[in-house]
This record gives sequence, structure tokens and C-alpha cells, in this order.
Amino acid sequence: MPTKGSPRPRLWVLAVVGIVVLAAMLALSVLSPFAGGVLAQNGPIRLMSTEVTSEFPQGIRFRVSLESDNDIDSVSVRFQTGTEPRKSYDYLDLEESGDLVDGELLWRTNTTAKFIPPGTLITYNFEIEDIEGNRLDTEPDEFVYVDTRYEWEEVEEGAVTVAYHGPVKQRAETILDAMTQTLAVMGPLLGADITEPIRVTMYNNTLEMLDALPPGSTTIRRELITEGQAFTNIGTLLVLGSGRLARGTASHEMTHILTHRSGDSAFRSVPAWLDEGLAEFGNTDPSLSYTVAVEFAIETDRLLHLTSMPVLPGDPEDVIIFYGQARSIVRFMVGVYGPQPMTELMRLLKSGEQMDDALLATYGVNRLGLENQWRDAIGAPLLEVDVRERARPTPIPRPTVSAYSLSDLISGSQATPTPTPEPTPTTEPAATPTAAVVAEAAAPPTATAEPDAAGQDEPGGSACSRPSDTGPRGVDGAAVALGLGVLGLALGRRLRR
Repeated sequence: MPTKGSPRPRLWVLAVVGIVVLAAMLALSVLSPFAGGVLAQNGPIRLMSTEVTSEFPQGIRFRVSLESDNDIDSVSVRFQTGTEPRKSYDYLDLEESGDLVDGELLWRTNTTAKFIPPGTLITYNFEIEDIEGNRLDTEPDEFVYVDTRYEWEEVEEGAVTVAYHGPVKQRAETILDAMTQTLAVMGPLLGADITEPIRVTMYNNTLEMLDALPPGSTTIRRELITEGQAFTNIGTLLVLGSGRLARGTASHEMTHILTHRSGDSAFRSVPAWLDEGLAEFGNTDPSLSYTVAVEFAIETDRLLHLTSMPVLPGDPEDVIIFYGQARSIVRFMVGVYGPQPMTELMRLLKSGEQMDDALLATYGVNRLGLENQWRDAIGAPLLEVDVRERARPTPIPRPTVSAYSLSDLISGSQATPTPTPEPTPTTEPAATPTAAVVAEAAAPPTATAEPDAAGQDEPGGSACSRPSDTGPRGVDGAAVALGLGVLGLALGRRLRR
């Protein structure tokens, strides 16, 4: 038996451990550091370097340098754009000089079909194969496609990251705060995944943001300011940080992303009335303009047959009514029935259920029944049309209005192809989503002007943009006062009945 203090047992253990570590190091030295571990760096294909750079707004440039004992058959890049489940794939152009091979590809992002918004996270890897069938796949790596005109900094909390440039960190933190509040409330309500990343690029003024938007209408770019735009499949959001509606815009667009994650299926998308209603329900900074629109619609018998409309209406006046009515119905659904049916409704829609079937399973009524319950709650006439007949939905016939019109209220003009929003009253406190039942929704003046009726042609999936008019039709405090006057008139009429 070894005497006390004998070092032999300890030395023996250390020797064994050393041999094991050495063997492990030797094994690792001959294994490929790439996915699959099939080939070694000293094998027939030897990767020298890779590089990915942003060449905004033209595109993303991928480069590879390698050595090969055999002629290279192909070098390709496979990448995922944000949280988009599908991957893109293309081949690099090759130049060979002896054993050295350089590959390069510019993936263009400045077309409608391939547009990628700045700030999007790109996850990519390279796949290399020679003429003998030897193959080397690199490990996935990440790259952020940035707007190279500016030097960006970031603030982040949880899954949300806000990129900004210049001395505007406080604005970025305000946007971040609004989005994290929305995530905390709307995530559980919708049953959405709140761990997947959401990236925001915040611009300081309109001119900066114009070049970051998708290729679009010259008229829209000239006449409108886009307050924000969400790319729901990708999980990327562009926001105008200097806009007076920045907080509300960020929370509204964040909710669109969450709704897409929780309710859109491979078969159909969440209908526009529910999608926009949820987005305004999740808005942390609403104002009074949509309340005015709903009251106006009630008094003039212009409420829309909302739940039968798969997309936004084309009439600018109806668009504003649509937003106010949609938010009011969502507030009714959550206030009367509680949050659980909404969570279950989104789950059923995600599984591919049709809207009427999903509503019957969760709320016990179809679309017509739900809308009539809401109309009864606000004292509006009930609908008699059965949406199951699937007749083409049309607005309720409008009476002639001579004293006031919504066009007069908003701008005094019907020339613009999109509704003109109103500024948020400075005296109104910011609101967060609640379960209170109200007859109408106090929502921000951010009626959406989308590239098409359904918004499905935007890159990255459904996109919602929130423009403000910059021309002479813009709304000031006087318009808000006029709107309040109309609301007072409507209330006075009810009291006289």
C-alpha cells in the first residue's frame, strides 16, 4: 500500500486523462468542422474563406475561396430569410486557377420578386461538390442585411431587436418598449411563438425610409409617408421613428407578425377584418379617430358587413370605418368571452379550419351571429344576410349625406387613393389592450394603403403598411376638432330620440 502522501496514484490518473485528451485532439484534427463531418480540411476540398457582404439596395454578395484536388462541379449557397420557413438557393460563378477556386454571387434584392427589407437576419451555408462526387457543406452562419448608408447600433430585449443610427437611442428604446409590451399581452392572447426573433430597422425621416421600402407605386411614394411596414413571414419591421405615431405603428405591426405566426395556415390567411382588428387591439398608443369613424357609420347607417369581407374595401371612407369597426368587434370578442376563445380560434385557423367552423367551435356562432351580437351591443341595426350563402359581399346601401361626410371630416377631398390619418391627440393617454367591452374602438389614425387588396403580393408574405398623407390634404388639430364636433352631433341625435 502506498504510504501517505505518495504521488503515484495521482500521476497515474493524470497520465490516463492526458492520453484520452490527446486522442480526442487527434480525432478532432482529422474531422471536418462542417455540417455532417464527412470531409476533412486536408481532404480533396479545402475551404479557405467565406464572405457575405451587404450591397444595399442592390443585394447580398456571397464569396467563397477554396482549394481542390479535383475540378469543382458546383458551389451553391442556401439561405433562409428571417423566419421565412422556405429557403432560397442559387449557384456561385466560379473562377479556377490550378487548385484554387473562387466563387461569387450577387443575390439581388431590389426587385419585387426578391425584395428583402434591410435589417433582416439571413441564415446561410455553402454546399461544394467536385466532379468526383466529393462534397463539403459548411455549418450554418448568420448575417444581417443592413442598409449600408448608415452606421447602425442596436437595443434589444428578449426576441426583439431595434436597429437605429444617430443620436436617437431614446426613440429606439421607446419603440422597443412598445413592442415588448405588445409581445407580453398579444403573444399569450394569440398563442403565438414569442421566442422567434423580430428585427426592427428604425429610420429618422421620410427620405431615409423611402429607399428602404419595396419597389412600389410612384404616386404612393410621392404623396404618402409610410409610418411602418411589417413583413410577416420574415419577422422584419421598418418604422419611421420620427413619426408621431411611432409607438402605435410599432405595436400594430408587431401584432400582425404575431397573428401570422399563430393563425395563418398553408391553406388560408386570417381574414383582414380579424387581422386588422387584432392589430389595433394590440396598439399601445391609440387615438380617437376610429371612434369618430364608427360613430359616423352608425349615425349614417354605413356600418359595413364586416365579417363577410375577406379584404379591405377600396373606398377610402370605408377603409377608415373598416379599421374602427374591426377593432371594436375584437374588443367585444375578448371583453365578452375572455381571452381563451381567441387563443383557441387562432389555433384552429392555423390548423386549416374555415372561419365559420372555427368560430362555431370557439364562440358558438358563425360570422353573421358574431357580428349581430356586436351590433346589438352597440345599438346598431342587425344584419339579415346569411354569409354562408357566399354571395359577393356588398356594403349596406348608403343614404344621401349632405351636412357632413367622412371625406369632409378627414380631408375635404376624395382624390387620394388612400385614407388620410389624423394626428394622435396629445391629451389622450396611451392605452394598452384590455378586455373592456366598448361600443367602438379608440384606435390610431393609420388606415392601411396596401399594394393590393389582400396584401399577399408583398415580399416576405403578407405586409401591412401604415401611410400618412404629406400633401395639402394632411390633417391638423382643426380636423380633429371637427371630428369631435361630428361625434357630439351624433350623440345629440341619439339623446333626442
